[in-house]
Amino acid sequence: MFKINLKIALRNLWKNKTYTAINIGGLALGLTAFILLLLFINNEKSYDTWDPQLKQVYQIRERHDFFTPDNKPRWQHITDSRIGNLLKEKIPQFSAVTKIDNGWGNSYSIKIENKEPILVSDIKNADSMFFKVFPYEFLYGDEKTALSKPFTVVVKQSFAKKLFGTDQVLGKQISVLAWRGDEAKPMTITGVVKDTETPETVAFNAMTHTGRREVDPDRPQSTNYCQVYALATQKLDTTNLNKTLLSTYITFKKANFAKREIKFEDFYKNGYNPGLKAVPMTEVHINPTVNSTWLEKIKPLIAISLFLLLISIINFVNLSTAQSVQRAKEVGVKKVLGVYKQQLVRQFLNEAAIQSFVATLIAVVLVEILLPSFNRQFDINLSFWYNNHLGTLLLQLFGLFLLITLLAGFYPAWIISGFNPVKVLKGNYETSFKGIALRNALVILQFVIAVTFIIGIGVIHLQNEYIAHKDLGFDRSKLINIATNYEDNFVERIKHIPGVQYVGTTTQVMGNSFNVPHEIKYNNQEYNLNTVTVSMETLPALGVEVVKGRIFGSQYKQDTVNTAVLNEAAAKLLGNDVVGKFYKSGKDEFQNTFQIVGVIKDYNNESFDKAVLPTVYKVTELGGTSSTNNLLVKFNTSQNKAVIQAIEKEWSKLYPNFPMQYTSLEAAFKKELQSGERIMQIMLLFSVISVALSLLGLFALSAFMAQRRTKEIAIRKILGASDLQLINMLNRSFLILVITANVISWPVAYILTRQWLTGFAYRIDMPIWPFVIATVSSVLVAILTTSMQARKAAVNNPVNALKYE
Repeated sequence: MFKINLKIALRNLWKNKTYTAINIGGLALGLTAFILLLLFINNEKSYDTWDPQLKQVYQIRERHDFFTPDNKPRWQHITDSRIGNLLKEKIPQFSAVTKIDNGWGNSYSIKIENKEPILVSDIKNADSMFFKVFPYEFLYGDEKTALSKPFTVVVKQSFAKKLFGTDQVLGKQISVLAWRGDEAKPMTITGVVKDTETPETVAFNAMTHTGRREVDPDRPQSTNYCQVYALATQKLDTTNLNKTLLSTYITFKKANFAKREIKFEDFYKNGYNPGLKAVPMTEVHINPTVNSTWLEKIKPLIAISLFLLLISIINFVNLSTAQSVQRAKEVGVKKVLGVYKQQLVRQFLNEAAIQSFVATLIAVVLVEILLPSFNRQFDINLSFWYNNHLGTLLLQLFGLFLLITLLAGFYPAWIISGFNPVKVLKGNYETSFKGIALRNALVILQFVIAVTFIIGIGVIHLQNEYIAHKDLGFDRSKLINIATNYEDNFVERIKHIPGVQYVGTTTQVMGNSFNVPHEIKYNNQEYNLNTVTVSMETLPALGVEVVKGRIFGSQYKQDTVNTAVLNEAAAKLLGNDVVGKFYKSGKDEFQNTFQIVGVIKDYNNESFDKAVLPTVYKVTELGGTSSTNNLLVKFNTSQNKAVIQAIEKEWSKLYPNFPMQYTSLEAAFKKELQSGERIMQIMLLFSVISVALSLLGLFALSAFMAQRRTKEIAIRKILGASDLQLINMLNRSFLILVITANVISWPVAYILTRQWLTGFAYRIDMPIWPFVIATVSSVLVAILTTSMQARKAAVNNPVNALKYE
């Protein structure tokens, strides 16, 4: 029986090649999007699963405001380095604790004897306990002693091969430079570890040990931040553990404040609370400290993929039921011969399974074709066949195959197998067609999704255009940012290069910003401002707009001592009329008085989801950190390449062991727009597919309705109805469906796009045009699609439909 049913299924699929191709193609497109989503989710969930011992490793997080995006206290993965020793002494549940540099720089320079230096990322520095906490597999060397001595380094196997062409590198030396003026001290390779099979949070190419992480600040008021990880003797209950950690931390902070003559209650006020907690290593990636979680980032992608798969399934159902008239007599004959309904359901489910299986195979091929582009788009490295979780993925695909077979095949199988044999063998199908309301509802749902996509594209495009052309408050043209601190010798050299107009440094520039909170006292009131350290030529280089007063100038000697410039947000916070007035910062012998000499227009130096912070600018070491790693160079010529080459030449003379890194502020600006552009590109692609599939579904239903009303159309033609009247009659019902879908999609699209827009501090007002364009285009295209099928039915000879009546 199975063999006969399989033959019938294959013959029917081949007989209706067009419908079969549409069915399989639609499912394949929906499955492709979903498989890509599965690969991405599996990759993100696999972080820090490369060894079972990682279940006993914990990341220590401290609550503070150091370098937070909004200068407000947050949970952060960088903690006071003294926390490491505190855990060793006070928390017996931890058997080993390690401290790792956070790695502020972009890249490190690796110098091998007789070779040119190369820039490498993911070079980290740790104390001697790193490999006692993290269970890496050593291919060469001893994990117990690999980092026991200063100026030793352990490398990954792949990195060793990249540097030397072999992984047998024990005893060889490399020089690791963290910055351009770093002393090139040679480090001995004491170990080679195997690359992990799954992604890791503490990713590294080389782990160095300089001895710096063993030393904590000796002054109570000094702080040195690093990452702290601890290995427990067994998996712990984090609720109880974190209570112990918090109690220990509060005792530690009170003792520290006592040495600094600060009251604990005065420091922790206005909602600022002390905090220390442990996060299991397996949860670190899914719960980042400041950035959004990976799940929040891909929510639009999840929704789009699910909707596309849903449209594919709806399409399958509509196309299958549209063909039911052709299968009615087959069902009637089989029922007369004694075949049960359950057997018929299985037969049609088998047909659905064949189509689902072929669609899955095509989807896998499409995934392999699209993966390189997908990887580039999201800056990841996914693979289908070379996947560490291929077994899990294949199991997920099998489950998806069964689910789609049931969802897409069961309803058509149940309807077709339920035909009345007596009536269908007489040629009367009228009472055999059930579920018209459901099919109409499915078409409406298809168009709701398609129209919502179109509206979403319009809103996202307008928002991206608004940001791309928004006045940032500074001039980003002809401006590059060299990744280095301000050094007088180098600056003086490049100032003499023709085409260089300004050279300055700042802690706040697009692409590399870090905020420093600073309390000031103005008019006997305390305010918390963001502090930016700049040099004399920074604000002119940025081309900022002066609102009141002036900016810093070399002709004013006091500017390097006690003057400040505010942005509009800070001036508004202090009461607007601030030029010429004074404020105080610091306490006791560290207190300083500054005069406000000017107010500049707010300028964006971070992503557009954040509002510009009230900020004070200073040209003085009293202004805060001067280690900016930003050197701004402004050109007054369009011959940028020649000028940059001249700058690189001067750089190589002074720093031959550290290649120069730079980026244009135009490139940094475009990078800020990438996430929005990625979403729009995916929305555009999936919207085109969803609209196409929706139109195919509408085509199927119009064909179904035309077949159902063949005799009615013939009688109307005999009674004098014109072809145009018949086309309008058939179109009317579908027009109602599409308009209904638009009415439903408007509030849905409004809610979704408004929610998306709230993620931006600077955004457009909700536009009406995307809604109008989506409605008009969907109605016109739907009418065109159904009119093609309606005309085909209207021009048929009525004799052919009625000759047997």
